[in-house]
Amino acid sequence: MDPKWTRVIVVVVVVVVILAGIGLYVFRPKSSPGAKILKIDQAETVDSLDPAVTFSTPGWAAVQQEYQGLVQYNGSSSTAFSGVLAESWTVSNGSLSWTFHLWPGAHFSNGDPITAYTMWFSLYRSLLLEQGPQFILEQNFFSPSLTSAYGLYYGSNLTVVQAANTTLAADLNAWDFTAPTASELATMELGNQSFQVINNLTLQLNVGYGYLDEGLNATGVPYWAPVPYTYLLATLSAPNSYAVDPKVVQANGGVVEGQPLAYLSTNTVGSGQYLLSGYSDISGGGYTLTPDPNYWGRAAYAQDPWNHEIQPANTTIQVIFQQLQSVTINDLKTGLVQEASFAYTGPSTISQLQGISGLTVSALPTIYGATGGSWWIYMNQNTFPFNNLTVREAIAHAINYTQIVDQAFGGYASQWVGPVPPSYPYYDPQGLSPYPYNLALAQQEIASSPCAANACAGTAIPYAYLSTGTDWSDTAQYLKQDLAQIGITIQPVPISLDQLYQEQALTSSGTCTTATTANGGPFPMGQEFYTSDYISPDDWTQNDAVSYGSANLCMSAYANSTMDSLIYTAAAETNAANLTSDYTQMTSMMYYNYTDIWLVSPTAFTVASDNVHGYVQNPMGSAEPYVTLFNTEWLS
Repeated sequence: MDPKWTRVIVVVVVVVVILAGIGLYVFRPKSSPGAKILKIDQAETVDSLDPAVTFSTPGWAAVQQEYQGLVQYNGSSSTAFSGVLAESWTVSNGSLSWTFHLWPGAHFSNGDPITAYTMWFSLYRSLLLEQGPQFILEQNFFSPSLTSAYGLYYGSNLTVVQAANTTLAADLNAWDFTAPTASELATMELGNQSFQVINNLTLQLNVGYGYLDEGLNATGVPYWAPVPYTYLLATLSAPNSYAVDPKVVQANGGVVEGQPLAYLSTNTVGSGQYLLSGYSDISGGGYTLTPDPNYWGRAAYAQDPWNHEIQPANTTIQVIFQQLQSVTINDLKTGLVQEASFAYTGPSTISQLQGISGLTVSALPTIYGATGGSWWIYMNQNTFPFNNLTVREAIAHAINYTQIVDQAFGGYASQWVGPVPPSYPYYDPQGLSPYPYNLALAQQEIASSPCAANACAGTAIPYAYLSTGTDWSDTAQYLKQDLAQIGITIQPVPISLDQLYQEQALTSSGTCTTATTANGGPFPMGQEFYTSDYISPDDWTQNDAVSYGSANLCMSAYANSTMDSLIYTAAAETNAANLTSDYTQMTSMMYYNYTDIWLVSPTAFTVASDNVHGYVQNPMGSAEPYVTLFNTEWLS
């Protein structure tokens, strides 16, 4: 499984995290009436403009204005969905088959039509490129065999899969997806594959070919057992399921397995509301989004005027890559820009923004902060003294959480119970309380452990924390003071976000980086987080709870076969009562094991000017202001 954490850009303390990345988004109130250009300072540059490749917040923010998929979150809902390229859909075969009916007349900005053939090409191309976001599709889908004899799935023989991928790449490069031949159409209509063409405007997605469907029998032999997936529509809302023009791809280098297409990394030809121009990926560069006068969705929106996802754009957007926060704040004060995103924002920056006349700073619903980055302290269970349950329990009760929230985070955070973050489906079903601060209890517990009578105090334990602001350094110092009271000595070591990613990974020899001297380690204890690519509880548990999860394997090293089984059982479960039972058990197992010290889930904010109107919060909006849809915005 590809690591989901690669999409994260930076971490915040108090504020805004875009579905996978972090930043606070603000509006400047000095836009003159009738202004047609909304200007934005953005801290990070774009990684790629190819929807099948981009895996960063700035990248998603750009491509979601240019490209579209079958569905998207319905406005601000985190559980309901509306059609985009799909006018409607039905579910059958025990939720294993999802049939999407496309809007007639949908087309790319160059006029090329969008059909079921286009989507067949785009979805298989996304899998074939094998880039960072591939896992989002590969949970449920896999390459086709392109024969009627048998289908392929995630656990198929590697040699057979490679041969099929070679054939698939050749076909994607050679076929005319505007007018496929009878034999080509017959192949796309085969029923034993993930993406099946029914007719030119109908595409059926057959769930059951991905890694969620692979299991082990009693003797440890892999087997294939197709299962449904409750959060399929959420995964399809991500950019790597968006439609790309086969003709544009074929004319500019074609599809090569495992290799991004250079042309699409800096050029766009999509079906969305905007035309992107003037792209420069250096600091001081940026891009301009101009409403597409020939946007296909105008007629569809007239038919479904409630659907914000297909609403035509009416305001030109200019994004400027500005890395210096001081410059951005000055641009806001002087009216040079009307919005901004920051790579990192702490309480002091919030205070500055609250002091700008005409701006309203508003806290977003809990789910937005939780999505972007909920945080915990890991303790490696393979390393002394954390291999002792009583020591872990004592540490959980020795931490003054209120002090951390109030003083390090300025009150802009809340404590939580993992492994599913707050406001997500099946968060803490039994209502367990966050770990309480109880120093007397902590001292009693440590006295019954191998660290009794200060036996562990003489060994300083390196503690890795993210060096992005004073809030996290303050948190590390509070932790040092708190744990000293129970005879645990930690030595806080600041690391960068890139170094944290390195710590999560294995070395070339298969050793966890946390167990090496890299970056000032080894780090048997440290700060950890996860950020979502879409809203589903298993997106978290597959990383922070499963034994080989990217945020667990080299950090807490929590390995429990029952937990592993529950995680994948729940991912395929559709019955609400069973899901409640599954997540209740998962939460309880980690809670009483004191696997992690679930620390804080930051508050996310928007800061808006009175003359920016029409913004709609959206869990996959990925644009400034935080998680909004650009196409609905306008300036007075």
